[in-house]
This record gives sequence, structure tokens and C-alpha cells, in this order.
Amino acid sequence: MRTTLKAAVATIGLAVAVTGLATAPAAQAASTYPVTTTVDGRTVKDPDVAVGAQRIANMYPAGTSVTLACQDTGPAYGGSSIWDLTTDGLWVPDAYVRTGSTAMVAPQCTTPHSYPAKADLNGRVHKGDAADAAGSVPDKYLTGASVPVVCQATASDEIWDFTSDNLWVPDAYVKTGTEGFVSGIPHCDTDGLKPGGSAFPADPRADSAIAFAKARLGHTDWNNQCELFVERAFGTSGRFATAMTHYQWQKNNGRIHTGSVAPAGTAVFFTSTTSAGHIMLALGGGVAISTGPSVYQTSTYAQRSDYLGWAYVPSSW
Repeated sequence: MRTTLKAAVATIGLAVAVTGLATAPAAQAASTYPVTTTVDGRTVKDPDVAVGAQRIANMYPAGTSVTLACQDTGPAYGGSSIWDLTTDGLWVPDAYVRTGSTAMVAPQCTTPHSYPAKADLNGRVHKGDAADAAGSVPDKYLTGASVPVVCQATASDEIWDFTSDNLWVPDAYVKTGTEGFVSGIPHCDTDGLKPGGSAFPADPRADSAIAFAKARLGHTDWNNQCELFVERAFGTSGRFATAMTHYQWQKNNGRIHTGSVAPAGTAVFFTSTTSAGHIMLALGGGVAISTGPSVYQTSTYAQRSDYLGWAYVPSSW
């Protein structure tokens, strides 16, 4: 599957290379528009691509909105040849987005985007490969040299960049101007992405994590240890020093969700009253378990003024 996906992305990269190397996307105010029906999210502008590595079914449920990073033309679908790239890094057909216009309302997307390498980088055949993995190209991008990024993806919860040279490099060593995904650059695949609204699936580890938390309802020995509580629920500890550190990591990696109900077994974040922030474990259905003077259950966390959103805990836990 990786080989097939890489070839598909490479074709996209080569097709746009003739237009020249684009610089980083210009900063601009993104606009949000409602979808007129439930739409899938795609990593390519292809109406017929199968659900899987390049398409997420029901990504944006009817009644929700999408935020546009940019727009481009592609195969006609639904009566329009305009495609919208959302800030989630996914393409949706503009025909099903109520922008108020049949023309483009956002800047046109351009790829690849050029960013300087922070260090000498080996190009890898697959995302997540070690620098000396088979097929790697030593020192493909020297310090300060331009890295032509076509799309981005995750591997082991880290961001990787796919280049127009058909190679992968770790995003941590590319100066994109952000520690998260770059708005205006599509995802290469659907790894790590989940559909919106009620279509979010539960974490397969949710049941055991929730059982741990429920068994401690009423306990008074977890006050000021909210991050440790959630980590222990997943059988680990020492991952993040504070809930806010955990939240920042999730945010920087484009994993925070807002405007939807947190699925069972996800982490729910708040600024709280200290710099450490606060974290709860979601039970699903708008209910969560929180620590405090005692461990308690709440159904009003989403109404808190300091609510930041939710995220799946790292798969490495």
C-alpha cells in the first residue's frame, strides 16, 4: 500500500513541478463555510478514489463546516470543477460547500512549497524510515537547502514531509515556520486522521482505560495529578510533564479536535487555573472523568469557558 500511495503522490508532485517551486503559503485569514451534505475528505482531487489510504468516508457530516486553506481546479464533481483544500489537509468538492459563489473564494493552491532544511537530511523511501534505511539517499538536502514539500503525513505520531523528489524527510528538521501541519499543504495519506462529528470511532484501548478511571471514582489520591491519571489509564507514565505540555504536543501535530463530541477513551484538555492546564478522560456521549480533590464524573466539561478540545492519545502509549 505504501508503494502504491508513494507512486500516486509522486505523480501529483511531478505534475505540478512544471509550474515552479512555490514558497511558503502566505499568511491569510481562513474562511469557514458549511457543507450542504455529508462529504468525504480526500488526499487527492479524485471523485472516484476508494475509501482507504487516500479517502476518509463521512469526514465532514452535514451541518458542520469546513475551513478553507486554498482552492484549485480538478475533475468535475457535483457540477463544479473547483476543489477546496481544508485546513485539515484534505480535499472536498466545492459543489458541496456553501461558499456563496460558484467561483473561487480563496487563494489558489500551489505545490510544492519550498522550505530550508535545518540540518543535513537523508531522503527516505518510506515515511518513518531511519536515516540509513535501505534505499535512503545520503545528504539529499543539505543544511539551508530547499526541501520541496508536496504533502505531509504522520508516522508513529510524528509529521513527515514527502518531496517532489519522491523522498520522505522528518518534518522536525524542515523549517516550515510551524511545529504542526502546514495549512495549504495536503496530507499524503489518511493515517492519523479521523472523520468528524458522530462518525468518530472509539480508541480500541478505550474500554480498559475507562475501566481504570471508573474504578477510581471517589478516590482522593489523584489531586493535581490529572496527566498522570490519564497516562496510567493507558498503562504508561512519564510521557508528558503536565496536561498543557501534552496539549501543546497534540496541537503542534494537528491532532486537536473542537466542535464535536469527544469519543470514548480520548483526552479532553483545558487551560485551567495554572500553567499546568488540566486533562480529563472522555467516556463518550459528552461525559468525562476528571481528577480533583476526588475523582469525579462530569457531563458539562464542553461548556467550560477554558475548554480547549480533545485528541486521541498517542498510539505509542
